[in-house]
Amino acid sequence: MYKIVLADDHQIIIDGLKMILSLQQQFNIVGEASNGMELLEMVKEQKPDLIVSDLKMPGPSIIQSAAELKERFPDMKIVVLTAFDESEDIYQALDAGIDGYLMKDTVPEQIINTLNMVMMGYSLFQPKLDRKSTETTKKEIAEDFSFTDRENEVFTLIVENYSNTEIAEKLFISEATVKTHVSSILRKTGQPNRSQAVLYALKKGFVTIDG
Repeated sequence: MYKIVLADDHQIIIDGLKMILSLQQQFNIVGEASNGMELLEMVKEQKPDLIVSDLKMPGPSIIQSAAELKERFPDMKIVVLTAFDESEDIYQALDAGIDGYLMKDTVPEQIINTLNMVMMGYSLFQPKLDRKSTETTKKEIAEDFSFTDRENEVFTLIVENYSNTEIAEKLFISEATVKTHVSSILRKTGQPNRSQAVLYALKKGFVTIDG
């Protein structure tokens, strides 16, 4: 069972999340916070497996606190649930090591699926990341990273927020093969995980955020 701390300065949001998560046996809500300082204290006290936090609350934001929390609790996951889908917020969340980014109007089933996937080690961002120009981007990526054609296809789907299972289904290959390609992509980009590889591509200008 995963221990969760919820953080939002609107009690109605916390109550809604509690209602959704209470129906799931794998989640145990161990604390609530209504501002950034309360969240930091709650996390230090409860040592949760997962934080689900609003993006912008009174006090230090989750993006400002993420580095400190990740350093102190490296296995802990952080998911942002927010009404903001501005590009700069998403860039900052990626850069801070946030594991997931969901809009507050997300349907309950997708919230649960995202939390489950994050706890399995995936990084999931609901606002879609768009490639600039398919052919131009593939050429740029191939030249910069020496990706194979298949690695280009896999990386394109990673950028579009597909999980390994979904990539396997879309490309008609096994999930084990996808993991091999992902490992190669991370090695060639010099990045430790999928989200950092996408962030690197964002900074290089290979992809942009839709909206």
